[in-house]
Amino acid sequence: MNYSDKLSIQLNIGSKTYPMEIDRKNEKIYRDAANMINNKIRLYINTFPDQDKEDYMAMALIDIAVKLASESNVDDKIQEMVASIDKVLKLKQE
Repeated sequence: MNYSDKLSIQLNIGSKTYPMEIDRKNEKIYRDAANMINNKIRLYINTFPDQDKEDYMAMALIDIAVKLASESNVDDKIQEMVASIDKVLKLKQE
């Protein structure tokens, strides 16, 4: 990958700015992720006022990590179901 495939961006998360060098093709993913984190932070700020900024960040990241882990489990279950269906279809063809 050459240098032109890299992009320097600034992500604003919470009240901080994070400079990052990323693959150009992944810019939308990074920006969407930052928006997702900021939306969760705002949700927790409105739900639990007067907490520490680090607490809001932690709650947002835990929420997102749990969602990601749940989706991963769903993907595993779907793959198991597809394998079972394939097995049944193969038995019917025999």
